[in-house]
Amino acid sequence: MAKKKVLIITGSRADYGLLKPVIFYLRKSRKLEPKILATGMHALNKLGNTLKEVKKDFPNVAVVGISEKDDMLRGLSKEIEGIRKYCLKNSPDGIFVLGDRDEMLAGAIVGAHLNIPVFHLRGGELTGYVVDEHIRHAITKFSSLHFVTTKNHRKRVLQLGEEPNRVFVTGATEFDRLWDMKFLSRRGLKDKFGPDPEKRWFVVLQHPTPLDIVSFKDQIKPLLRVVSGIEAEKIVIYPNSDTGGQILINEINKYRKRGDFYVFANLSREDYLSFLKQSDLLIGNSSSGIVDSGYFKIPSIQVGTREKGRERGKNVIECGYDEKSIKRAIAKALSPIFKAVCRKSVSPYGSGGAAKKIVRILEKHIDRKDLLLKSFVTLDIMV
Repeated sequence: MAKKKVLIITGSRADYGLLKPVIFYLRKSRKLEPKILATGMHALNKLGNTLKEVKKDFPNVAVVGISEKDDMLRGLSKEIEGIRKYCLKNSPDGIFVLGDRDEMLAGAIVGAHLNIPVFHLRGGELTGYVVDEHIRHAITKFSSLHFVTTKNHRKRVLQLGEEPNRVFVTGATEFDRLWDMKFLSRRGLKDKFGPDPEKRWFVVLQHPTPLDIVSFKDQIKPLLRVVSGIEAEKIVIYPNSDTGGQILINEINKYRKRGDFYVFANLSREDYLSFLKQSDLLIGNSSSGIVDSGYFKIPSIQVGTREKGRERGKNVIECGYDEKSIKRAIAKALSPIFKAVCRKSVSPYGSGGAAKKIVRILEKHIDRKDLLLKSFVTLDIMV
């Protein structure tokens, strides 16, 4: 009996790292097999050309290219057309998407219009004033099966009218297979990248927030000024390709020649998590500061509004974009009292095993006759 083909959409090194555990168990399945389509940030040279990493694992990966000159909307239109052509030619039995990025919405739109079931990981979550918020909930309505990370996220998916027997709490895939990941020590990271292992280490990862009332420059300039004045090694990673990303990159590049700034267009998941594990804090507005930091029990400072509303552990501090707020947050994060809080903090996103659960559920449900026949469940609530 031929295996069912599950098309995995990946648009960045970040999401590929989260999808790899799912791909691992799909490869072991007797009923399902993964097919990979890379698009989005993978092919953008300024962000590290991470397509090489995917091709190393899957030499025959399908690629839908976009240009560095494309804005988000033009990129989305190219992704829809490219995924449409792939699906018409290869007839996948399902499309697996993650989170809230444009390329994931493209996959969901194509699946819905070609009657291909869509499987969505990380629905029901909340973020701040970014288009990702709208995209995530839109993908939920296009999807036939939902894999959410917490019980609260399941409640939100149900609030969107989804049937309970389609929504599964699996936890986050971030923590899957970490037991066999070879983390580098501080000495190993020094040998590979250069930061002084005897000093404090800060990981800085700030993405643009297009809908915020604060300008793109002012979303990062105060942060860079504050951390530049602290004696610590700064591991700074470029933002994503959202509108405004290049403005943030330009500000970051002003610090590249400083000896205490180590600037990366991208890092492999292994290297990134090694830095995180060895660092004194993570500061910025990445979802990694909500999820990954909780696993490693390190202080995380969320700057601005991008991740506003996302469920988090007690290791997370929120602050504004201004220098005073950032300085206050860093002082709290480095205090012995808060470090003790972090050590006892429990992540709401689980501790591993999510990908195996996801594949087992897919094996069970991919043949259900009503997979595409969703009903809207109206909740009795006061308006």
